[in-house]
Parts: sequence; structure tokens; C-alpha cells
Amino acid sequence: MNNAVEISNLALAGFYLLLLIPLFLFHRWQLGLSRTLIEAVLRMTLQLAVVGIYLQTLFDWQNPGLNVLWLTVMVLIAGFSICRRAEMNVRKVLPAVLLGHVVALVVVLPAMLAGVIQAEPWWQAQYMIPVAGMLLGNCLTANVLALERWYSSLRDKQNEYQFYLALGAPNPGQPFIKTAVKAALAPQLATMATLGIVSLPGMMTGQILGGTEPILAVKYQLVIMVAIFIAGILSVTTCLAFVSRFAFNRYGQLTL
Repeated sequence: MNNAVEISNLALAGFYLLLLIPLFLFHRWQLGLSRTLIEAVLRMTLQLAVVGIYLQTLFDWQNPGLNVLWLTVMVLIAGFSICRRAEMNVRKVLPAVLLGHVVALVVVLPAMLAGVIQAEPWWQAQYMIPVAGMLLGNCLTANVLALERWYSSLRDKQNEYQFYLALGAPNPGQPFIKTAVKAALAPQLATMATLGIVSLPGMMTGQILGGTEPILAVKYQLVIMVAIFIAGILSVTTCLAFVSRFAFNRYGQLTL
């Protein structure tokens, strides 16, 4: 088991024909989603094709400067996406989100790639970019959940916050941060607890289909899941700790 099975362009195009099934159902039930589906599939195909070509270029050149540049672009796009999806003020929240991402990547990437996988060198695009993409993707979801829960809790429980503030609590927003962190990490904890029983993760399945031995694929998946969880909690806690320092005025009023 050492060679990936080639997928021809013709076979891939033929598989796309199965999308006629949901298109038929959308039309039959008058859901109005046909155009949305077509646009989403076309954008997905074009974007992944462009990324695939660019990543192949990165793999061939192995230039650390280009790798860091692409990683920076990924971090920035993830940060803007988090602020937009959480409906937060970009100018005030983006620095906290970016700081959380940077802390997570700086801690997890070298430890995983150099310490566990032992890639030589660890900053190779073949290893760094895909792993960073998985980490950032999960950090994105966790940060959106955390910021939404934190902000909504502060707005809905203003009386509780004012009570802590009146008592002279050194950090009256701490209970709301705890609630947000728990909400952000709950999906990851649930996934980890049921992995292998309820579902087989996509990365492990892809490795097996690509010819990797199942046991080795399991080891890689375990490393990835631990890395995702650590990156998620580092990113979320750093972001909330930083943004909470600038979210209130001198009177303790929320200004975001």
C-alpha cells in the first residue's frame, strides 16, 4: 500500500453528474437552491483548482519566504472571516483574533512537524501548509462560537455583569469568558469522544485511500486531533483574553 489511485478528469466530471439528483429535488420541492448549489460547486472547483496549482508550485520551490507569505494570507483571511461571521467590529476584534492564531500556530506547528512527524525541514510547504490549514479551519469555527457566546452573554446578562462590577470583582467578565470557552470547545470534545465509533475522520480516510497503512493513518489522525484541540484552546483563550481588555470603557461599559 504505497501508491495513490489516480482519479481521471473524466471520472471526476462524471461524478459531478450525481449533482443532478439534488438539483432535481430542489426543483421538485421549489426550494430555490439550485442556483446557489451551482454557484457553490463552481466556486469550490475553481478555488481548489487554483489552490492546488499554487500549492504544487510551493512544493516544487520549497521557499520558506513564500511559505510564510501564504501562511500569513491564510491567517488574515481566517481572521476577517471570524469577525464577519461573528458580526464583530473588525477594527477592534481583528487584532485579538490574529494574535490568537499566531500563538496557536507558533506553539503547535513546530512541536508537531519537527517533534512528532520529524519533517526535514519542518517548514516544508508539503507539511506546513496543509497542517496549518486544518488548524486554522478549526480555530475559525471555535473562535466564531466563542465570540458569539461571549458577546451575546454580556448583552443578555448585563445585570449579572453589573453585579460583579459593583462588588468590585477584579475581572467581572471572567464568568462570561469561561462560558464562551466551554461553548467553543464542546464540539471538538464531542468529536474526540466519538471518533472511530460514530465517524471515520476525513484525513485518515484520505490517507488510507492514498495507500497509507491503516495503523500509520490512525497515528497521524491522533496527532492531528490533539494538535487541533490545543490550537483551538490557545487561539480562543488568547483572543478572548486580549479582546476583553479593550471591550470596555473606564466605567466598565461594553463598547464593541
